[in-house]
Parts: sequence; structure tokens; C-alpha cells
Amino acid sequence: MATLEQDQSFELSKDLNQIIVKGMMGVVLEIYEPDKTFAVEFPKEDGSNYEFEGKSVFTITIDDIIIDSEVQ
Repeated sequence: MATLEQDQSFELSKDLNQIIVKGMMGVVLEIYEPDKTFAVEFPKEDGSNYEFEGKSVFTITIDDIIIDSEVQ
């Protein structure tokens, strides 16, 4: 299994909610548990972040991601 690092990009493997959906690209902000739990955001092209219910930072697990080794 690959290891994620801070500021690394990834692809979401499943829907988190109606706005943050499978296939979206996100960025790791913080690593809570190495190789397990991460704080992430999903940036828009304009530099802002996608939000859902007032939140723009989400906690996900390694099972929620697909690592794209070409995007870092």
C-alpha cells in the first residue's frame, strides 16, 4: 500500500456527500494516523474549495482514496 504525504494529491474512490463525489481530486492537509486517517480538501479551479454543510475540510480514511502517482 502506498503512503500519503502532506500536500499530496489523490482521487476520491467513493462519494462523501452530494457535493464531494467519487473521482474528485483532493489534497492531503494533515495526517492524523499514518496510512489510515487524513484531513483533506477538494480545491476548485478558481482556488477556493468545495464545501458541504459549511465545511471545506474533511476527514477520510485510506479506503476512500486512489493515489495518483503522477499528480504530486
